[in-house]
Amino acid sequence: MSSPEPNPLEAKIEAGELPVPPKRSTKSFVITSIIGVVIMVGVFALLFPKMGSYGDALAQLKNFSPQWLVALVVAGVLNIVLYPLTVPAAIPEFKYRHAFIERQSGFLVSNVIPGGGAFAVGTQYAILSRYGVSASRAAAAVSADAIWTYLLTLGFPALAVILLVIEGRSTAGYTTLAVVGAVAVVVSVIAIIIILRSDAGATKVGAFAQKLVNPVFKRLHKDAPDAVAGLVDFRSHAATLVKERWIQLTITNTIAQLTPFFVLLCALAGLGAYPTPVTTVELFAAYAIALVLTSFPLTPGGLGTVDAALVALLVAFGAESSTAVAADLIWRLVWFLPQLLVGMVTMGIYLIGKRRRPATPALGEAT
Repeated sequence: MSSPEPNPLEAKIEAGELPVPPKRSTKSFVITSIIGVVIMVGVFALLFPKMGSYGDALAQLKNFSPQWLVALVVAGVLNIVLYPLTVPAAIPEFKYRHAFIERQSGFLVSNVIPGGGAFAVGTQYAILSRYGVSASRAAAAVSADAIWTYLLTLGFPALAVILLVIEGRSTAGYTTLAVVGAVAVVVSVIAIIIILRSDAGATKVGAFAQKLVNPVFKRLHKDAPDAVAGLVDFRSHAATLVKERWIQLTITNTIAQLTPFFVLLCALAGLGAYPTPVTTVELFAAYAIALVLTSFPLTPGGLGTVDAALVALLVAFGAESSTAVAADLIWRLVWFLPQLLVGMVTMGIYLIGKRRRPATPALGEAT
């Protein structure tokens, strides 16, 4: 009997051509999960009641507009269906059903533990490899997805403040966040362009980045990652992809970032708080700022911390406190919870298939 073919992803990692996906011990997983749950319970049990009554929020659900209820369900379904499109945007020949499993499983991993995004990367690598994507293309696709998510997450608040200024609203309290986000996006885009132009450019940006990260990791008593090698490696994997597919990547990632916003819009409209007293621009600003917080979650899925910020912003923009709490609860129930459940199913499909069937031959290669 012939020995099984080596996994190309594992071979690349062993050769040092790809970073080793981060691993989390059972002990650290349990500790961080407990801390996250404690914070989440504290926010929902102590902070939320000060913002609005749960009883009043639930009472408002009885008067939810029927037409907006339909729109809410449609928005929730579209959120799940459209979310995986970022994968075929990066890898055109990749099947949608496999992209669905990869993206939804990644969503699950990134949201079940605090700061789980880094661990979702390893899951995405493994699933892409199993379904026939070479290690280099998997690295390019995952890297591109991470970059576009980062740019949109920081760029949306800046756009929101600009729209608020155009609308004539005061931006006190949000301007600093928007300026920081805008500067970060501009600097990042310039850095990405320099990196993609040549290895020399990637080396220069990496050397500069290394000077910034070294003091941080020194304070944490950990070895800093090699920024130069990482960026040169990124360029070798992603340069062609970004140059050829940046339009598709921008469109699909923007859709993936905005579909939860439309769920929130339908929730607020069904409760009678949109388009007045909360306007589209104000709602977008509240969502954009909450979106930034999802990138630095203290609790699983940002539950509690993100919700507290979103409710506070909706109230600041004119919504009744009970309405804001109700809208947030609906948002979580229609956007977050279903996608989390779908992620559990797709992860199960992936794990069962991994045991029962051999990996798919590499895309574009002879079987």
